[in-house]
Amino acid sequence: MSTNIAKRPEFLTKLVSTATPRHEPEVEEAQSLKESRPAMPTPMLDVVFRTGKIRSFSYAYLSEIEFEPGDELTLKFSNGAAVIIEGRGLGRHRQQIRHHRADEVRESSESELLLDGEGISQVERITITEGDAR
Repeated sequence: MSTNIAKRPEFLTKLVSTATPRHEPEVEEAQSLKESRPAMPTPMLDVVFRTGKIRSFSYAYLSEIEFEPGDELTLKFSNGAAVIIEGRGLGRHRQQIRHHRADEVRESSESELLLDGEGISQVERITITEGDAR
C-alpha cells in the first residue's frame, strides 16, 4: 500500500503562518478580560429631597455611620459633611448604606408620610451639614 502525502509548497506555508498576527498570551488574556468585564461605576449615594433636589455623595468618602434607634441615621463624610436622616424604620437603610448597596435615600412625599403601618420605612426629613472643605 502506498500513500501519497502532498507537501505544501514553502511559500504557501509562510503565507498561512503570517496571515494572522499572534500576540503574547498575556496580552491576549488581558484584552479578552477587558472586553468581557462590565464597566464599574463609581459608587455614589444620591440624597433626594422632597423638592426634587438631588445631592450625590461618594461612598469612598463615607467614614462613619451613626444610628440611633429613635430612628435617626447620621452619615459622616471625610470632608466634614454630615447627612442626617430622620424617620422611622431606618434600620434597613442603615444596612444598605453600610454595605454600599443603596443607590439613594429619598425623603418621603407628603402622601407617603400619612401611611401608617408596621414595618414601613419612611424618611421624614434629611438635613445636610457642611464641614470644613479641605
